[in-house]
Amino acid sequence: MKVEIEGPEKYGSEEYVELFNGILLDVGITRMVEAVRFIINPPDPLFLISVRTRRSAGAVSIAEIAEVSQGKEGVLINIIDETYAPTLILLLWRRYGRERIEQLSRLEILCRGVSEKEVSAITIDPVEELRSRVLDAIWRLLPEGLKIRHNIASEKVLTVVATEYEMRKEWVELAEKVHREMEAADV
Repeated sequence: MKVEIEGPEKYGSEEYVELFNGILLDVGITRMVEAVRFIINPPDPLFLISVRTRRSAGAVSIAEIAEVSQGKEGVLINIIDETYAPTLILLLWRRYGRERIEQLSRLEILCRGVSEKEVSAITIDPVEELRSRVLDAIWRLLPEGLKIRHNIASEKVLTVVATEYEMRKEWVELAEKVHREMEAADV
């Protein structure tokens, strides 16, 4: 992963890079991030992060990543491709509620009150999932006091600029410039 840092406090900026690496590991997307650019200026306060991701595969159905069968208590899902396990459980919880979904083991899920056909047809969109996980990582990284935020998103790049009091026009313009540069970059 290529990392660029701009700002007056070298040590503090490097600590943010280390923290972000840990967060990426926590949310399971370390290998999906291609480049990150930070602009951190605490006196303003200004915090800008732009993340470029690798291209994800297209949407896949649950039937492509798991064995789905009707059991006595409900639909049993045996996940074959474990990289989708966290995404799948979250998707099922959102769709059917936690009370109807039971994770029997790391790779086995029981769905109550739904048909095998319905579950097999559900698709997972890796692009949207990756974007969601990158945003989650960025939100975890942003300093708590910087509540005023401006987001820019495209297919492969997410850029967030944050400040404490009032978002300046020049910061939004800087974020847009950085975003365009990250989109055009050959990493």
